Amino acid sequence: MTGVPSVRTSRSGSPCRHGWALVTLASAALIGGCASQGMPPGGPPDTLAPALLRVTPESGAVNTAPSTVEFRFSEVISERPRAAPSLDRMVVISPSDGDPSVSWGRDRLVIRPRHGWRPNTAYTVTVLPGLADLRGNSATRAFRTVFATGQTIPDGVVRGVAFDWMAGVPAKGARIEASIGSDTLLKYTIAADSGGRFTLSTLPPAAFVLRAWVDVNANGVRDPREPWDTVSVTVTDSVRHDLYLFPHDTIGARLSDVTIADSTTIRVKFDHGLRGPNPIQLSQFRLFRTADSTDLALMRIATAGAFDSTAARRKADVADSIARADTSERGRRALATADSLRLVRQRDSAAAAQIAAVRAARDTIQRDTLPKIGRPVPPTEFVIVTAEPIPEDVPLRIVAADVQALVGPARTSERPLVRRKPPATDSTSDRRPPPPPRDTLGNHRAGRSP
Repeated sequence: MTGVPSVRTSRSGSPCRHGWALVTLASAALIGGCASQGMPPGGPPDTLAPALLRVTPESGAVNTAPSTVEFRFSEVISERPRAAPSLDRMVVISPSDGDPSVSWGRDRLVIRPRHGWRPNTAYTVTVLPGLADLRGNSATRAFRTVFATGQTIPDGVVRGVAFDWMAGVPAKGARIEASIGSDTLLKYTIAADSGGRFTLSTLPPAAFVLRAWVDVNANGVRDPREPWDTVSVTVTDSVRHDLYLFPHDTIGARLSDVTIADSTTIRVKFDHGLRGPNPIQLSQFRLFRTADSTDLALMRIATAGAFDSTAARRKADVADSIARADTSERGRRALATADSLRLVRQRDSAAAAQIAAVRAARDTIQRDTLPKIGRPVPPTEFVIVTAEPIPEDVPLRIVAADVQALVGPARTSERPLVRRKPPATDSTSDRRPPPPPRDTLGNHRAGRSP
């Protein structure tokens, strides 16, 4: 029979040791090939993220003190999540007195607190969004369980939105902590969602210190340069409080950039946001010549946003006035065209709004709208208008005195500036060179073949 290895026998009729070795090796190779753990060929591609099958202890359990919390999923999960440097950073225990210990078990996560479960305490264990399978499919929602080592689960709640105040947008994934009084060791912790929203639940009635920060390097610790905010709240049942995160630099604000926009306009920018509804006054600035300290008079100051919007409206009004003052035939045609285009834009915008309203009424998909920030963004850029033209090619200095940032002491800083004279242009540079001379036949002499 073909395909079967021949076996030599000894004189006594029994197979020799060498033949048995060949059979054993062939059998081992066959068995090893059948037991391969590789992916089977064919079949539809897997595009689904891991789904939670079971969690132990179940959410809502009381009078339980498990040695571990186990999340079991529908498939093998990756040991290297995309949303965090390690699985330890994907798990949050609240309240907690240290980082959790997370063990990987193919299709399950086994979680232990660093110092055990405290008695008569309600716990929330959360697996953050971003847990992925071996094909890179990531879960977009969090998985959690709530249980108590005592008889009850408290119903105190603190909810709100964490904003990146300087950017004016929600702080996606910001870390939220709440501690009771002076006990800074045990902390109730949660992570904000993609819209900056957070909900700290199962809180006992107490006075809490609430803190939020943007964990830029994902190390679980608030570093000095990271934006943060803190507030005190008293929890009896449900409390709402938004947090406005910004870098708390104690050295104050200083001039970071100064630009001369035109002959009477200077733009100044600070490296930190400034405090208050009227953060800076014109009297805090001084502009002078470097050589003899002669002052240049300043007329007014405004935030860059307010100045730009006013300038845009003024430019449009001036253009409209000039167009209406032009009574020539050409001017009348241009004005009529501009008015017609304005009416067309108005009709188009109204029609677009109606279409959008109809589509929104027919749209049954629930869409997540980002929260709107409830405070003005601290200004950093201002525009100064001088009362006289800024001289050209004269070294100047500008001083901003006693500028108050959001935190820290008032600070004085200064920067040099020069308004450069534009280079002179040669009015004859646009003239074309004269053509080469022609011979009596009308040919260019330079181009005639010898």
